[in-house]
Amino acid sequence: MYKGYRLLEHTADMGIEARAESCLKVLEEMARGLTMMLFGNSPASANVVAEIHLREEDPVELMVTWLNEILYWCEQNNLVPVETRIDGLEEGELLATLSGEPFDQQRHHVERQVKAVTYHKAALEEASGGWYARVYVDL
Repeated sequence: MYKGYRLLEHTADMGIEARAESCLKVLEEMARGLTMMLFGNSPASANVVAEIHLREEDPVELMVTWLNEILYWCEQNNLVPVETRIDGLEEGELLATLSGEPFDQQRHHVERQVKAVTYHKAALEEASGGWYARVYVDL
């Protein structure tokens, strides 16, 4: 069994799948997978920091909202994330810090244009030896 994330190919979309020892860690891995899907290994520094506070009763909805919030920051604030850290996760509430830098065509490369993270085949569950998560994105 692997730990971390991996990107999944799909006919018109693409997915992210992750495994980790805790729910918090698997959500961080999903964020890393989304960042890799968007920007590959583009270098970035943490000179812009955003605090994120989300609340959703359903764990899968919380995961999809979390990933769409990262996507929002990338699109609306022209941010290339360098770190996504979940500072707290309990009872449907997620507190996180997103850091990165503004997109620069000379330094950053866009791997894929992602429209949205979807609920198609979305999963977030405790599995043997840890946690498992999966989402597909609309390209």
